[in-house]
Amino acid sequence: MSFQYDKNKSKHDSDSFWTSYSDLFLGLSTIFLLLYVVSSLRSGTSSLQVQVENQKLAMEVEQLQQQLKMYQGVKENYMNSEASKDEVREYQELMDKLTLLKEDAGEEKNRLRQLAKENEKKEDALNKYQSMVMNVINANKFAKSKIKNREEIIDEKDVEINELDTNVASLQTEVEDKKKQIEVGQNEIRAIQGRYKSQQDQLRAAYRSQKMTKAAFEQKMSNLDKIAKDKISNLEGQNKNYSAQISQAQAELQNMQGELSSTKGQLSAAQGQLGSASKKISDLGQELGAKAGEANRLKGELNQAQGELGSASRKIASLGEELGAKEGETQKLKGQMGNLQGQLAVAKAEIEARKVVANEIQKGFGRAGIKAEVDGETGDVLLDFGSAYFESDSANMKQDMKSILEKAMPVYAKSLMGNPKVANKISAVEIVGFASPTYQGRFVDPKSSNPKDKEALKYNMDLSYRRARSIFNYVIDGGGMQFEHQKELLPLMKVSGRSFLESMKVNRDVASYQEFCKVNDCKKAQRVVIKFSMDRKK
Repeated sequence: MSFQYDKNKSKHDSDSFWTSYSDLFLGLSTIFLLLYVVSSLRSGTSSLQVQVENQKLAMEVEQLQQQLKMYQGVKENYMNSEASKDEVREYQELMDKLTLLKEDAGEEKNRLRQLAKENEKKEDALNKYQSMVMNVINANKFAKSKIKNREEIIDEKDVEINELDTNVASLQTEVEDKKKQIEVGQNEIRAIQGRYKSQQDQLRAAYRSQKMTKAAFEQKMSNLDKIAKDKISNLEGQNKNYSAQISQAQAELQNMQGELSSTKGQLSAAQGQLGSASKKISDLGQELGAKAGEANRLKGELNQAQGELGSASRKIASLGEELGAKEGETQKLKGQMGNLQGQLAVAKAEIEARKVVANEIQKGFGRAGIKAEVDGETGDVLLDFGSAYFESDSANMKQDMKSILEKAMPVYAKSLMGNPKVANKISAVEIVGFASPTYQGRFVDPKSSNPKDKEALKYNMDLSYRRARSIFNYVIDGGGMQFEHQKELLPLMKVSGRSFLESMKVNRDVASYQEFCKVNDCKKAQRVVIKFSMDRKK
């Protein structure tokens, strides 16, 4: 269907009304169609966004699972390959001994608990008789305390009554003062009215004697009337205020009188309760006397209980003999505990020895002017080569690095091997190389399962090992380096590489590689650590 608007308008002017409405309907239809299309597009876009978000979350979950597997593999690899057999065996033996001691202690604890329960039952049987007499005595004490409390309540009520009497007297005085002020105001009103009447009479007399004109007379009369009314109105307002204050004070007075009556009633009730408590004390005294005969009977029962206690003592003696039989087992446990304490002492001695070595290394480096970070607990040394570190992607040592090693290694060897108490315990000296978490100008996430990131991990692992090996080779035969204790140190040395597996706590929210290295100090991640191990058996 098509509309020929110009034709219809030229032929039928009377149809212009319906033509305009057709235009309106067509416009509205177009608008609704556009709204429908827009809403459909929005709903479709929202569903697509939800699907994309779900896919992203699924990928993140998968990556986290893969990273968890990788970490678990690293942990198992350390326990299976890096930890020595002696350490694993000692750890397992120690855990087995602790488990055995825990089981033995649990059995002994249960046995002692059973004995304690039996003794508690016997003790309850003995204390049951004593509690009967104690209940009567406690009841008497309780009644006396109630009397004391009632006396305190009576004293408090007396104080409240005195305060209320004082407040009532104060309010009555205030009411009397307000009444006097009202009376003064009324007297002033009457005085003003008298003066007003006298002045009116004077004005009328002056007017009659034609001493003033009618206009002047009326003007003065009006002024006089206004002044008198204003003063009277002010005085009446004050009297109303005073009357209102009197009404309020009377209401408060009534409330206080009611409160005073209530307090007096409470006082009478407390006095009645005091009399009742006194009577109760008297009754308890009589009951206590009646219990005296019963106490004699309880003494006989107590003697019987003492006989039972003697039997229990003999049983305890037999249990003591049984306990003596267990002393052998206790001595055995003490021996095992002594072994554990000996192992603990060895471990503590190793910690102290490490601290001594760390202190010696730190002092020696300070005297030689060598920049390094020395762990005061483990003795691990982080050498600071500064700008003289390996070039990027290279394991070739610079001359400045060699100079630093020539200064550092003699100090390190003397700190370890110069102390006879420590030297015979050193089992290994390890040079560990690291690399920064970057590869080909970009940051590499160690947790990533991306093949390229795995390749970067392998490459940096090899690079870190080659760098550590370069240092090792130079210490052995580089440039004819010779220093004290070199012969004792070289057989103990070994090399390892860690890539960037220990540089994982980094800030990755950066826009570029250059910015990443500014924030996370890539040079510091490319470090070399020298660490030593100790044989606890020596």
